[in-house]
Amino acid sequence: MTSIILTGATGTAGSAVLHTALASPLISHVTVLARRAPGITHDKLETILLPSDEYKGSFDDIPAAVVDKLRARGSSAVVWALGVSQRDVDKETYIKITYDYTVAAAKAFAPLGTADKPFRFLFVSGMGADQTESSYPIFAKIKGRAEKYLVEAETDSFKTLNLRPGGIVPTPEHAKNVPFIQRAMITAAGWVLPGRMIESTDLAKAAVELSTGKGWEVRDKKEHWIDNAQLNKLAKAYDAEIAH
Repeated sequence: MTSIILTGATGTAGSAVLHTALASPLISHVTVLARRAPGITHDKLETILLPSDEYKGSFDDIPAAVVDKLRARGSSAVVWALGVSQRDVDKETYIKITYDYTVAAAKAFAPLGTADKPFRFLFVSGMGADQTESSYPIFAKIKGRAEKYLVEAETDSFKTLNLRPGGIVPTPEHAKNVPFIQRAMITAAGWVLPGRMIESTDLAKAAVELSTGKGWEVRDKKEHWIDNAQLNKLAKAYDAEIAH
């Protein structure tokens, strides 16, 4: 079984990953890094708050003591689902959360792997991310910038993967936390462009499958991404594996 790290555990993608991982026989332990606890308890779950009385650092400077604790837990993968909509913050804050935090985490977690058992960094990016940064939307540029950093940071002991889901459909339980206009847009897109959508639970299943090291053969060799269609296929592969 695999011990994973998770960020963004209260968001649409992250909350689905959390519930799927806790229920999965493939996952032995989940360590959530967060500013606030996800609000559930489970034997597999541990939450580390950043910052806190115990840990003064934050996501742009993850304390060595946190890394030591993750090593002691045997953490071998992270699902980095921490993020924010470009509509909700200014450009500088978006870059800090999307790029700076991701880079800081990659640097902090890289020493957790070895050549025999590499650490796996799964970055929840998005459809349209552009590693050349030639696209207009800030989302495409900065997600692409973070993706490119992770590609270049890969070593024998630190493997990176960029997940590019399309529109993420929240679970009914999480939908109430999504603004009405955004929910309406997701619903409309699901009717018009179903191939560009993914259920948050299916994204979570794919992420759990990938965190264990399965499914990486479909990764784009140059830019290390897996697209929406492949994520949906991996979710089905996860269901088949669990069924057996």
